[in-house]
Amino acid sequence: MNEKPKILIIEDDTDLVAAMKKILENKGFTVATAYDPDQGKEKLKQTLPDLIILDVMFGSKDESQGFNFAQAIRNDKNFSSIPILMLTAINIERPDFKFSPETDGEFLPVDSFLDKPVNSEELINKVEELLKQKTSKWQNWPEPGN
Repeated sequence: MNEKPKILIIEDDTDLVAAMKKILENKGFTVATAYDPDQGKEKLKQTLPDLIILDVMFGSKDESQGFNFAQAIRNDKNFSSIPILMLTAINIERPDFKFSPETDGEFLPVDSFLDKPVNSEELINKVEELLKQKTSKWQNWPEPGN
């Protein structure tokens, strides 16, 4: 019997976490949650997920700790191959900004972005797409050409 894919959600919006968890579990995924990057590091070690869903901004000061977390994952060879789906509201709040894994990967080594508010169909499609990928295209980051 195949083991269900494991997904780790690291997001400080508890309502969004609950909604995504329910959507993903209904599709047959095993879901672990963390509400800040420190908790996320612990859950990462405990669950060794197949995919990480990571928020950009955390806390009342809207610190972009998600950037630092993604970079730390890529620098840790135990976890560097795990694909990361980053959640962001920046493309909605600042349409001229447009994050993209293709253009921003050297700074932010994530495999894909999903805009908030999260659409359930888009969430499932992105998750399935990244799970099929099996490994992060940034696993050797920051080496050029990887």
